[in-house]
Amino acid sequence: MRLKKSRTTVVLAVTAVTLAACGGEPPRDTAAEVPHGYVEGAEEAAEAQSRLIVADPASGAVRVVDLITEEVHEAGRVEGVRGLIGDGRFGYLTGGDASVRVIDSGAWMVDHGDHVHYYRAKPREVGLAPGKQPLGAYSDPVVSVVSFSDGSASVLDRAALDKGSVAELGRIVREPHAGIAVPYGKHILASVADQGKPYAHRVRVHDRQGKPVAELDPPCPELQGQAVTRRGVVFGCADGALLVTEKDGKFTGEKIPYPPEAAAHERATAFSHRPGGTTLVAESGDGAV
Repeated sequence: MRLKKSRTTVVLAVTAVTLAACGGEPPRDTAAEVPHGYVEGAEEAAEAQSRLIVADPASGAVRVVDLITEEVHEAGRVEGVRGLIGDGRFGYLTGGDASVRVIDSGAWMVDHGDHVHYYRAKPREVGLAPGKQPLGAYSDPVVSVVSFSDGSASVLDRAALDKGSVAELGRIVREPHAGIAVPYGKHILASVADQGKPYAHRVRVHDRQGKPVAELDPPCPELQGQAVTRRGVVFGCADGALLVTEKDGKFTGEKIPYPPEAAAHERATAFSHRPGGTTLVAESGDGAV
């Protein structure tokens, strides 16, 4: 997912992020005739659905542009919009008062390993998320987790979002830092920082209500950057990448050294992962990969 900003528009592409639904996460409706990953009101498509959420800071107008049909859908207003992040379907727009408005792009995909389902539905405004100044958002078929600059993370009911409303299931409270929380393995992986430190130093496992249940080793000093892959969740650390995997409810952390040639560049600060692919690219602060 790529974020673009200018003085006149804030734009979010919402076509390229996979919602992985195979890892022990069945859809809410398990009737045999219902396609895996389907939600009420959606139409299954034969190809990826490319849409943009576009916001105008001057007027506050929010629109969803369908790049396949060229239709433009009105999706409410956000006064003084100044930021936009997404989780693969929903956009989270930061307004001038730092409040967070949720917009449903109406386009998403569900990866099942050997096949992918593509869906399209009518875009719409969903409501306000319970927090301010979001840093990131990740989803699985059951929850969407939005991380905020005050260190908190809100666990939202994915089924409610699919139906057009915001319902908070739980909340993670941490020391303020540039952190993130990612749903994985029926739990949530959240970065943890010491008081007064800008970056996290380890990853903690929480349940879906936000309660901490386990500390992961090894540590991840100066955590920056993360990616969800089929194998697990990867976090960028100052001393290598931390791969977190889950099996039978047990979470394991494994440190993966950066390649020797990376020593000539700054440490990885972001990851690029093509959904369904096998390659994870670490991007350094100076643009090297």
